[in-house]
Amino acid sequence: IGVGSFLATGIFMYWDGYLMRAKKTNAPWTMVEEYRRLPLACFGGPLFVVALFWLGWTAKSDIPWIVPTLSGIPFGIAFLLVFMALLNYITDAYEVFAASAMAATSACRSIFGAVLPRAAGPMYDTLGVAWASSLLGFISLGMCAIPFAFIKYGDRIRANSKFCQELRAKKEEYAKERDQHESLSSSQEGNVSPANLQQDGMKGEV
Repeated sequence: IGVGSFLATGIFMYWDGYLMRAKKTNAPWTMVEEYRRLPLACFGGPLFVVALFWLGWTAKSDIPWIVPTLSGIPFGIAFLLVFMALLNYITDAYEVFAASAMAATSACRSIFGAVLPRAAGPMYDTLGVAWASSLLGFISLGMCAIPFAFIKYGDRIRANSKFCQELRAKKEEYAKERDQHESLSSSQEGNVSPANLQQDGMKGEV
């Protein structure tokens, strides 16, 4: 898993560099939160499924131990890519409300992290390693559609979010205040007459 996480760091850095270069060219897709962050999750999700099926159907006594152990590589890549992609997506989408959004996701993640392991033992005892891992793999396969769905419908989902609506209103208000300030500054600069400049120059000489 550690090796996979290390490889995922390289993939993440490559994508971040590609994103920065695209921003410099003003590529339209870089202005959309879903296109900036979620492609990494789209790549990591299927790897997560592969890792679970790999582990489940190679963890047998007649197969060398290194074979199921190597499933940790795609698992580590998938885990870090999905986690970082969704974390950055939440930050980009909610901006000033990102702390509240991440707190909600952390609370949900902690609850599931505390409850689900209690079911892991009975599940593996009942189904066996192969089918228990396959069950998790099928669930993960269904969840792979989530980042794709957000890429297609994410803007509509955020449009119905109370936080995003308030954020949009704040951004519009800020833009209006900035335009008013720039207009006021321009008008003040335009009202400076040559006589005033000459008078200021005489004061400076005195």
